[in-house]
Amino acid sequence: MPVSRQTHLLAACLFSLMSAYAFWMAGAVHQWRLFAWLTAVVACGAWVFYIRARIRDMKHGQNACDLEQLPDFPEGQARLINSGRLPNRFHPYLELREFETCHFFVMSSRLLFQALPENLQLDPTRLAVRFSGGQYYYIVKPQEILLPAQLDETSSGELVITNQRILFLADVNGFEVPLQSLKLLDCSAHLVDFQVKNKRYTIQTDAACYAEKVLMLLLHPKNDL
Repeated sequence: MPVSRQTHLLAACLFSLMSAYAFWMAGAVHQWRLFAWLTAVVACGAWVFYIRARIRDMKHGQNACDLEQLPDFPEGQARLINSGRLPNRFHPYLELREFETCHFFVMSSRLLFQALPENLQLDPTRLAVRFSGGQYYYIVKPQEILLPAQLDETSSGELVITNQRILFLADVNGFEVPLQSLKLLDCSAHLVDFQVKNKRYTIQTDAACYAEKVLMLLLHPKNDL
């Protein structure tokens, strides 16, 4: 079982304090110098393990599909999705097109982020968005470098997925895009992120893992596997 990132953080802080104290003592007692360098090396290692654990948690999330963490999510819908079947949902405010079926909807928020500094010159297709500890981050692939993602605007609404479209129903910043136009779909514990024609869409919901399963069932039906 992987060591939790809180354990790594505690160790990193403890050895950092020990190292700082040892370097302070080394100014008066030279015998402390070796101990100071040893604790500094251990502290650096602990910080590296903490950062790696944080990236791991942001990638996979913990209990992402645990219904106990989603008290408002319909249990019957969750069971169908977990069994690899698509539920048919009735949405009172959604006008369906011909041969269209609604399979999923949940309250959510659309996130709009500030543009990255131009001097970074990063390919947007290499950036994965993550949410952890109340903060948003970009993970630059494949190096897995962390960059802060500055939130510019949040709009509350409803994420809706049908067999033809993915929609965000909201008074502000709502959208609808064809399902087959989705590119670079990336779902994490709390975020559904994708691109359509070089435009990025990021939705935050605790039910992101179920949204991902529905999208996978629609985009990659079993008879296509």
